[in-house]
This record gives sequence, C-alpha cells and structure tokens, in this order.
Amino acid sequence: MRNRGGRLKQLGWCVVLLLGACGAPTSLPPAAAMLGEWNYSSAPVASDRPSLNAGLLVTIAVESCDAVHFRGRITRWFAGDVGVSPDVFGPVTGSMDGNDRVTVLIPRMAPGAPTLAISGVLSGDVLTVLESHIEAAPGPFPAGGRFRRGR
Repeated sequence: MRNRGGRLKQLGWCVVLLLGACGAPTSLPPAAAMLGEWNYSSAPVASDRPSLNAGLLVTIAVESCDAVHFRGRITRWFAGDVGVSPDVFGPVTGSMDGNDRVTVLIPRMAPGAPTLAISGVLSGDVLTVLESHIEAAPGPFPAGGRFRRGR
C-alpha cells in the first residue's frame, strides 16, 4: 500500500511538470466561431425540401480559419425548385471583427462576375444579416434574415 501511494505522488508530480511544460491553453482565433455549416432559408422551416415557392435555401460550409479570416464553400443553393450547382461559386471567404461583426464574400466562378457580399452579426449559432449586396444592387438575403449553424 505504501508503494502505491509513492507511485501516485510521483505520477502527480509528472502531471504537474507536463502541464507546466505545455504552458497555458491557447484560445481559439475569433474566426473559429464561424467554423461549421451555416444554413439560410426563407422558407418557414429550414429543413423543408426545395419545392415551388419554398424560397431560397443556401448552405455555406466554413472549413478553415486563421485569426480573423475564414474560408469555405457553397454546398447548396436552391431558389424554389431550381438548384444551382455549387461549382458556379468560387471559394467563400470572410472575416470577423472583435465585435462579432461578420463579412462574407461569395464570388461567382464566371470571369468578371460580381461578388455577393453579406455583412451580419454573430450571436451564438445565428448569423443575422444586416445587409447583402451584389455591387450596388441588393443581394438575395434581406436584413434580418438568418443563417443558422447546422448541428
């Protein structure tokens, strides 16, 4: 029994030394809050399948980040019952400031095609759209629209 107590004490010191050598845990960069799948739906229920007059259904997969910037791709874009191939869109990029303000840029792959810009505010698993535009024209996401993080 005495030997077991000595081993536990020795193990305890090893854990303390190991944790001390590792330093304090590092915090995640601000843009890490955007990692995951973000779903937008103007339909009454986000899980509705595309159908006539179902509205706009969009999914953005944010796959990587560093500091305040993130990157991802469009994985779904339906307007009513018309789907647009995700290949039509270029890589999604974005940034996040210290006040939970988010900017998302969605380019089209066609040369010279304008980029869709979305600005919003992040609160937990909800990104609320403040504005969306394509150059000077309004974008497809109205102010107050919401992207929700998928589970």
